[in-house]
Amino acid sequence: MSLKATIREHLMTVWAGDPWYGSSSKKILEDITAAEAATHPIAGAQSIWETALHMVAWTEETTSRLSGNAAKSPERGDWPPVSDTSASAWTAVTDTLRAARYALLEVLEKLHEENLYAQVPKPDGAGSRTRAETVSGLAEHDVYHLGQIAMLKKALRAH
Repeated sequence: MSLKATIREHLMTVWAGDPWYGSSSKKILEDITAAEAATHPIAGAQSIWETALHMVAWTEETTSRLSGNAAKSPERGDWPPVSDTSASAWTAVTDTLRAARYALLEVLEKLHEENLYAQVPKPDGAGSRTRAETVSGLAEHDVYHLGQIAMLKKALRAH
């Protein structure tokens, strides 16, 4: 299997498949209500909503880097603020996350295999990563935050 196919399969497993370590993003997020997403069940921790927006921001930034742009902070900010906690706004966040993921997959599919080995430029020129490492890192980032979301969800429903 090609590197591109391996990365795509890994992302799809994390997002909507049957990962060996537990539940996919789709499974974890599918029944969370807006009220649950906006709640802070653990003092000092981000909410599910804040974490989902963070995941959107970094998915978009990874897409930018995969497209050949230099590494930078996400356009939305690292932890975008939550301004509307309505049910429709929560649906919009999960729809935006899904759309950002499809956009990333679209860019990945258009890349030639050898372009995955290209370095992502950094403004200071130090410590760059390849595009393949960057997009693989997004899968790791998502798994990390999905674990947090799963724990927050469990804490919210323990009462």
